[in-house]
Amino acid sequence: MRQTHPTTYELTSSSTDSRTDPELQRLLESTWSERHDAGVGFRYRLHIERERIAEGKFNFLILLNRKRLTERRQPQAFQLDAPFDPSRFNFTRVDPAEVQLELVAPSPTTMLINNSPVTVYHSLVVPDRAGQHSQLLTSGGVRVAFELLLRLPDRRYRIGYNSPGAQASVNHLHLHLLRIDTALYVQRAELLPVRGTPLLHRLADHLPAQGYCFVLRDPTTELEPVCSGLMKLIQALAERQMAHNLFWTWTDLHRGGELRALVFPRVTQCVNKAACSFNAAFLELCGFVSVGEGNDYDRLTEEAIVQALREAQGDVYGMLGGIFPVASTD
Repeated sequence: MRQTHPTTYELTSSSTDSRTDPELQRLLESTWSERHDAGVGFRYRLHIERERIAEGKFNFLILLNRKRLTERRQPQAFQLDAPFDPSRFNFTRVDPAEVQLELVAPSPTTMLINNSPVTVYHSLVVPDRAGQHSQLLTSGGVRVAFELLLRLPDRRYRIGYNSPGAQASVNHLHLHLLRIDTALYVQRAELLPVRGTPLLHRLADHLPAQGYCFVLRDPTTELEPVCSGLMKLIQALAERQMAHNLFWTWTDLHRGGELRALVFPRVTQCVNKAACSFNAAFLELCGFVSVGEGNDYDRLTEEAIVQALREAQGDVYGMLGGIFPVASTD
């Protein structure tokens, strides 16, 4: 390994420059691979023992990764309105070897390796790390998620976020950047426009999870209103004490297509007590199920996964349908 100190890098705004940035991708992948191959910073070497597609309509991807269950840091227990606590583990305490890049624009953001990875190039996106924000998503966090995916030439990259009370494990603002090579049902899921909110849609009722989706087609004209609309939706959920999971993905893993930002609210919050084999967090809600026990890998069915997701979320549309009504098709 040549070095472990981070590189400072600047992103230009995608609302004025539509080009992708191969150098950004090269740096993210090389700094991750150098550390992983040298065993620096990681709790284990990523090893997916088995993977399969569950039978059914939604093609859930199920993977067996035992070490993520046994070797990862135990999650903290905290609720949506919990303030940042400097006495608990946070990302200002990580080993310097875990820092990949320091992005200086559009806002200061630190890229860290995820030392308990789910996929190759699994990194943490930490907006304004020195500011020590709790795990409530900020406008800077929303914006950098879009900017990263717009800049990375490889459209297999996705970004996810778990709020407090929705399987977040550390109460310090962070998102997850992952490369997922398999198509997920949310990329092509049927969307219904929401009345009175431009660019916002609701997932159709027959889908495994209940949620909302902003669709970005033209960054030069839509990036600002989409970021603003997404923040208003998140704030509306926080005001109602509704935890939530988010997922950003391209609709086409080869050409890109449209960029979707999906929001999965939860009627009741959950409290993380210990790492377990199967969680209903942003990945599972979108069709990617990583488990840590062989029995779960062998026995999980599409029906069982859908039931677990619906139990985790509750009747979201029953609670929010009057606030975000579906537009009439008449």
